[in-house]
Amino acid sequence: MMALPRRTTLHAFHLLTLGLFLLSCYLSVIGQINVKGEKADNKHTAIVAVDAQEDDSNKEDEDGVEIQTYDEEDMEVFQPTSKWQTIKAGQAIPAGLHVQINLETGLKEAKLMEGDDGSRYRKVKDALSEQPNDGEDPLQVWSDGEHQGVANTEHPYFTKKELKEALKKFKASQDDVKDKEAAEKLRSQYRPIDELKKDYEQLKVNIESDIEIMQRLVKIYNASDASLEERQMALHDLEYYAHQIDNARDLVSIGAFHLIIQALNDTEQIIRQEAAFVMGSAVQSNPHVQVVAVDGGALQQLLRLISSTESFSVRKKAMYAMSALLRHFPYAQLKFLQLGGLSSFSTLFKETDVKMTSLKVKAVTLLHDMLLEYKLITEGDLPSDEVGQQRLNQYKLVNLLPAMLNQGWCDLIPTLLDVPDHDAREKILLTMELLLKPCQDHYQSIHVIERLSNLKEEYEQFASEEKMSNDGDEYFQGIFHLVGDIITRLQVKS
Repeated sequence: MMALPRRTTLHAFHLLTLGLFLLSCYLSVIGQINVKGEKADNKHTAIVAVDAQEDDSNKEDEDGVEIQTYDEEDMEVFQPTSKWQTIKAGQAIPAGLHVQINLETGLKEAKLMEGDDGSRYRKVKDALSEQPNDGEDPLQVWSDGEHQGVANTEHPYFTKKELKEALKKFKASQDDVKDKEAAEKLRSQYRPIDELKKDYEQLKVNIESDIEIMQRLVKIYNASDASLEERQMALHDLEYYAHQIDNARDLVSIGAFHLIIQALNDTEQIIRQEAAFVMGSAVQSNPHVQVVAVDGGALQQLLRLISSTESFSVRKKAMYAMSALLRHFPYAQLKFLQLGGLSSFSTLFKETDVKMTSLKVKAVTLLHDMLLEYKLITEGDLPSDEVGQQRLNQYKLVNLLPAMLNQGWCDLIPTLLDVPDHDAREKILLTMELLLKPCQDHYQSIHVIERLSNLKEEYEQFASEEKMSNDGDEYFQGIFHLVGDIITRLQVKS
């Protein structure tokens, strides 16, 4: 074999040396560990520094922990000083060291970088030596400023299994830090409960009961220097509380209900309107307050407002209060008849203002409901208890139907068949059906029959369209059958 020239051999050696040097520097930078070698003395502590950012080239094992590839043998960690030391075979080189190859010996050497006195390594070792260890887990997480890692307190080396456990432990410690930081961040967004309690006590909040609020509103209304707006708002707020049965009774108990009755006769229109609104809300389905209202003269005041030349808004609220006072309360219904209530209602039909049509319909609807109540109570099963018997006797005193027949309501009611509103038409037709027998002779007039026939044709068309839509609604079909039934019964009589 021909020998190579000496210059060529020397050049190849230099290239090989340079390559080994660069490889060693690369391994020291990324923290690559060569695990071939022998175990070191057990008196030392192995310290591994973990970078904050991990290399994406690392592999991930089945436990989800990123590790680098090592041999199966154990490894010893190189202990750096400020002087050059030979790196033994199999020793792991911590990152951040100055590494070179001795060209004379061909061995790798390493030392601390210039300006690094090795205090970080000593500090960690001293801290770990002072930290109590239960003897069960030699792997401990350490930190020094921006540097963090895991140390083996029993041996100066890590087995592959120990290295994986060390990395797991380090990751777990990082997660705990993140959880604590997140908790602190969330806690910082809210004020401490002790601070909130202190502020609450300083506010000295006084929570008023409903009755206290109503007393305050009455006081505002009665104040000698109260403005019209303040009086109006006081009544408006009282209406909100009067809806509740107990609050309405409390209005009576504190002596404020007579104030509402008096306000129905106030000189200011807006006050009369608000007072009628409060009255209607307070007496609705509340027998105790209804008795107080009737005995206190509320019926007279409401009838006056309905039949007088008041504004439509006032008369509308008065009709609302009247309806709430009369429904399911025979004592008030009897007083209504005695005070000429039917005559007051009939005066509405003399007015030609279109707006008054809705009040006429409300009046007829109220009379229908009172007639139906009477029929259900008097024609139903006789009550067995004393209270039921008393109620039946009270209804028998209310001779509403004879009074209506005497005052011409059989002729008044059909005049509302021309209203354009479907709901209003239905209410008028139901009332006519209820009065069909006593009012049949009046319904026989040409005008009534003709209007009913026109309504039947109109609702036949509506019912047909409704049926074709197949939406399950039978509203128009119900009105169509109602009109047809009234016409059929009238034709049988004729």
